[in-house]
Amino acid sequence: MDRNKNDYISFASIISAFAVVVLHTNGCFWSFSKTARYWKTANIIECVFYFAVPIFFMISGATLLDFFQRYGLREFLIKRIRKTVVPYIFWSLFGLGFQVYYLKNVDKEMINGKYIINGLLSGGHVSIYWFFIPLFCAYLSIPLFAALAEELRKKVLCYMAIICFLLNCVMPFLNSVYRIQIKYQFSVAAGSGYLLYLILGYLLYKYEVKDKVRYSIYALGIVGLLMHILGTYRLSMAAGEIVPTYKGYTNVPCILYSVAVFLFVKYAWGGKATSVCLVNRIMYFLKDYTFGVYLIHWYIIQIAIREFDVNTQSIYYRLGFPFAIVAVAIVLIQLIRKIPFGKSILP
Repeated sequence: MDRNKNDYISFASIISAFAVVVLHTNGCFWSFSKTARYWKTANIIECVFYFAVPIFFMISGATLLDFFQRYGLREFLIKRIRKTVVPYIFWSLFGLGFQVYYLKNVDKEMINGKYIINGLLSGGHVSIYWFFIPLFCAYLSIPLFAALAEELRKKVLCYMAIICFLLNCVMPFLNSVYRIQIKYQFSVAAGSGYLLYLILGYLLYKYEVKDKVRYSIYALGIVGLLMHILGTYRLSMAAGEIVPTYKGYTNVPCILYSVAVFLFVKYAWGGKATSVCLVNRIMYFLKDYTFGVYLIHWYIIQIAIREFDVNTQSIYYRLGFPFAIVAVAIVLIQLIRKIPFGKSILP
């Protein structure tokens, strides 16, 4: 990987980490109100920053689908365990204790071996850690993609991306939107769920995209975003509750939008804005904290809401507080990394 590619991947990781924080400070989206103004803005914020999780998977595909060119399977697994599994287990158990003794929303009498294991296997000890379970499954699948011969990889992965998008995503989406009730049973398991993002991330990272195709993808990304915003708004207002027809990380609107964002970051990187020295210094500083911010930002949000009586429906909180959360998280990460085993739990 050349330096420019590393740079834009780091930048994509930074904006995705920030987007995750915004999504969680914008949690009032899930408290639907047909009349309150906050839900309308919350819907827009939710949809605009929805690319966060897909881009994290695309980055994994971009950086790992050719890992055999750098190291073997054993080292690949060891790296994944050290960088993600160990921190996940520690912070999940810490989160369980946090909820029992600080938030007091989990009864101590419920805690036993079965409860702990179920929580770890489902990501249930901390609600935002659901992300780790599909991520671990994706890691276990990556060696199968990485084993493809390099001369065949582009053709095979392009074929899989097209087939999986059409059969696993487009057809169920059309069934859901138009309620045509076709008994549809075709799907391609090899690219199901978040695996499609691994493939798309690798292809977009590895190969150049012609201008006409790129601009078409941007246009489709805007269409996907508008479908998500307007479709969710219209259906939810009519039903009096949140209708998820246009939502979902593996749904068509999100895929179109997330691919466009990832591609835009790739080709925008190196332009006038990102060539400014200060921008580069900030990016190089932040890139080592993105995973740590994801791991601990939830705790900061919970403490702030509990201790400072934050108005979580305020637009200033939802858009301004994420900057404060990231700043506090970085300070905490620096401190934790200085203690023994600190870098193991916040790599």
